[in-house]
Amino acid sequence: MLSPAALVDGLAAHTPQGVWVKANLLSEKGELTWQDIAWPQLRRAVDFVARQMENELGPGAVDEPVAFIGGNDIRYAVVLMAALKCGYKALLLSPRNSREGNVSLLKNTRCSKLAFTAELRSMVTELVEETPGLKVSQLPGLHDLLTAPDTTHYESLADGHMQDDETVAILHSSGTTGLPKPIYVKAGVLRVGAKLTSLPAPEGRRNIIDELYLTELMISTLPFFHIFGIMLLVRTVHYQRPLVLLPFGKPPTAELVMEAIAKTKPTGVVCPPSILEDLCKLPGGLKALSTLNTVVYGGAPLARSCGEEISKLTNLYNGIGSTEAWLIPNLVAADQADWDHHEWNPNVGIVMEPAGDDQLAELVIRRQPDNDFQTVFHNFPGLDEWRTNDLFERHPTKPALWKYVGRVDDILVLSNGEKLNPVSFEKTVEGHPWVSGVLVVGAGHFQAGLLIEAYPERAKAGAEAFIDELWPTVEEANMQSPAHARVWRSMVMLASPEKPFKRTAKGSVMRHATYRLYEEELKGLYDKQQFLTNGVQVNGELGSSQVKVAIRSAVKSVLGAQAEHLADDSNIFDFGMDSLQVLQLLQILGSSHVICTTRMVYENPSIDSLFRAVTNGQANDSAGNNVSREEKMSAMIHRYSKFVPRKYISDIPTVLSGQTVLLVGSTGALGTHLLHELLSNPEVDRVYCLNRSADAAERQTQSFSDRGLGTIDFNAHPRVRFLHGETHQENFGLEPDAYAELGRNVDMIISNAWPVNFNSSLESFEGVIAGTKRCVDFAASSPRQAHIAFVSSVASVLNFPAVRRGDDEAEEVVMVPEEFDPDNSLPAKQGYGESKHVASCILERAARQGLIGATILRVGQLAGTAEGKGLWNRHEWVPSLVKTSKSLGKIPRSLGPANDGIVWVPLDIAAKVIVDFVPLSAQGTSESGTLRCFNVVNPQVRPWNELAAVVQQHYSDSESGQQLGVVEFDEWLNELRAVGVNNGAEEAELFPALKLLDFFEGLKADGGKGRWGFATEKGVISSPTMANMGAVSGKLMQKWLDEWDF
Repeated sequence: MLSPAALVDGLAAHTPQGVWVKANLLSEKGELTWQDIAWPQLRRAVDFVARQMENELGPGAVDEPVAFIGGNDIRYAVVLMAALKCGYKALLLSPRNSREGNVSLLKNTRCSKLAFTAELRSMVTELVEETPGLKVSQLPGLHDLLTAPDTTHYESLADGHMQDDETVAILHSSGTTGLPKPIYVKAGVLRVGAKLTSLPAPEGRRNIIDELYLTELMISTLPFFHIFGIMLLVRTVHYQRPLVLLPFGKPPTAELVMEAIAKTKPTGVVCPPSILEDLCKLPGGLKALSTLNTVVYGGAPLARSCGEEISKLTNLYNGIGSTEAWLIPNLVAADQADWDHHEWNPNVGIVMEPAGDDQLAELVIRRQPDNDFQTVFHNFPGLDEWRTNDLFERHPTKPALWKYVGRVDDILVLSNGEKLNPVSFEKTVEGHPWVSGVLVVGAGHFQAGLLIEAYPERAKAGAEAFIDELWPTVEEANMQSPAHARVWRSMVMLASPEKPFKRTAKGSVMRHATYRLYEEELKGLYDKQQFLTNGVQVNGELGSSQVKVAIRSAVKSVLGAQAEHLADDSNIFDFGMDSLQVLQLLQILGSSHVICTTRMVYENPSIDSLFRAVTNGQANDSAGNNVSREEKMSAMIHRYSKFVPRKYISDIPTVLSGQTVLLVGSTGALGTHLLHELLSNPEVDRVYCLNRSADAAERQTQSFSDRGLGTIDFNAHPRVRFLHGETHQENFGLEPDAYAELGRNVDMIISNAWPVNFNSSLESFEGVIAGTKRCVDFAASSPRQAHIAFVSSVASVLNFPAVRRGDDEAEEVVMVPEEFDPDNSLPAKQGYGESKHVASCILERAARQGLIGATILRVGQLAGTAEGKGLWNRHEWVPSLVKTSKSLGKIPRSLGPANDGIVWVPLDIAAKVIVDFVPLSAQGTSESGTLRCFNVVNPQVRPWNELAAVVQQHYSDSESGQQLGVVEFDEWLNELRAVGVNNGAEEAELFPALKLLDFFEGLKADGGKGRWGFATEKGVISSPTMANMGAVSGKLMQKWLDEWDF
């Protein structure tokens, strides 16, 4: 076959007016316009790169690889073809890979040469450091490449003809379960892939590949380093069907797809399901899709509701494939209602092999002699069978149809939404010589557990002795796992010798079948976990010194390696202790006869203070010195208001065209939407994201995907850089060069990293309060005079009506003004609100001294999103109230006179409002000495009883037939207290409001404050988003109810 490069040469010569792709590019005037890239233009770009690679890297030897890593644009396709011309095979590295992953690929392919683009310079610098002898060449920018002069045609070192077993390019696996592995794509795969339109189909039926290849003009959001991108390259050069490519350097979004549809008038689109789901929710999105003849998606399932809408308007096709096997041929659905099922072409050797489950089957491709349509066996000529590891479920009434349900190596999803891959954990524990088999359990539960199958002779030791022996190995696995995936000792269970694990013929454990086998035992394991909210006195058997040793040992056991530098007076929450670990700490202490409450831990967050609280029966009061909360706040404000004299971090600020923002805390729900809004703001040139987790970029990528904000690789984003550190550390925990870089560039700090725990004491927040002071020091020392926008909370002023209401104003509505007030009696009587107040006071003092400009954003109750995905956390008070009300069979008519006016703000809208309030004008941020304050609440009020009626209707119409009653708040609280008497695991699951009983009691107590609210006049003027915000509607409430799915 002719190589893609040779085909392009021919097309450039014979059809010079033919279009390869339509792209959104800079015009000669510097404006973004839709432009055609014709075949001669592509050929010149390929020749330019081939000539540069030969000059700078030398000509390629036989099958020698040259790696390429760059921005997500057409240069991947250009390099693939240029490499073929100058004798190389392109190793296309994804910028999404970790450094370790790319180093491994270079090593395993014996690659010593690499081309790259300027966007990935820092990543390439790391690769050069890790790969001795790596020779590199930087390619020109995209504009320069596409405007390259028409110099002498580069004569290919190869004749352009390729044999089936020759390598065209080297791609790689995703690395989901380990390091990515190279996959050599053979010329035979491209040859067969190109002729799949001639694959016979049953009479009257069509193949989906026909729709993908033959649609006249198709939008693609897929990168050329992905196998689907290579398929689309084949489409362009073999069938001369052009693609429409979204603007380079921007994450692909539904909005960009809509713009491309409007401007280029395509006939089809191919994209991941997340973009289609966003289009379904965007105004005009479905209308835009209705103008197309073909919509193809793949890579993951599409939400049923979205697919049903699209399938009514146009032809919706579900593609499936892999890097190893190309596109797996399936048929266009005979009935469009079956758009989410697959019907395989009968002529490619597909077998649905039972996967040890009556309902599931694995897709397997078996070699058929003389069948030239089986692409996978060109890549793997030594195999007779290719197992995809993809699991499907047969249609209940149409046996030829199959629906994708997941992978053989299942990912577990906990009830809090955290995901964990059990394979590496299981393999570590299976390495113990006493262990025959291991299963990590926990899907749908709050925490992971471990089911262990012991060798028969070892099981005789008994469960306790066995777990004692095994525990160091479990600890080893815990250390390799994220915090949410760690297993407590009490969550380890031995399998019964009478019930061996279900296994395949090859001896592999059948996960789902074994789960079902142990369903009752696993239920018992989770029921056994105590609902620890109440505590009792210290057991008198331990002496004082033993109690402290027990506390120290328990804390260090829970924190593991994080406790390496923990001192007895250190704040355990600064070392990563979370709410789940607090429960684990109480369990361990209880087993040592040291019993205390969660409140005692939160109010005494060090080994020393917890010891005093436990032994004296009181918190932070061993000396009998009752210090008022106002005095505690005053002392902490004073401690962290001793600012350093101004001394610039860097004398010369970087000259940038737009604003540069340091976003502290980007991976959470609000942080994710803030980052999305910043990247959508044309005034923002660059964003630095400072997070405490080392894998923040990967988490951010996942968070954007989960929330429907686009499929973005934040390891390679040209406008975002992720930094690993914390503000309370010196230089934010960064290397001096990185800290100095921030000083040169940053115009704005958005401080959004704050633990949300209403049980914690003020002392528990000292770390982040210290971080606020360090932000002031940074901003005051910055030559750019960085402005600080602090995401505070209405909790910092919740006591305002009680403090400010006069005796003669009992019937008046008291409004919290949009001004800062340093009165220490204003915060709610809990550590969270007090800490936000203290941090705000520190900023106010710094602004008053002329050191910084600051904006304080008092954020109210954030709800679920108004548009798109983004589940409202089920553990917050509103969803807890809803689920508890369903379980009780009654919902409160009122939340008390002070709380019946609902001013919640949807999460995505709140991010827009905050960015509206942040001074991001091209003229710079506000001057030092200024302090602004806004209340981020909904200016439109919705009575609670109207939303309660929506909840009542929702559950009264449910299949259970349950009728939800509406009762007074007092009655609802009494019912809740009554079920709390049992205080067991089942009650905790059914009545989550029990964990927040103090909070709901507080809502009732708020009634004594009278009627009050938050002023928003300044906010409405400053934020167009706030000005146009509507009250929380019944439709929105219904959306959140559907998403919770209680």
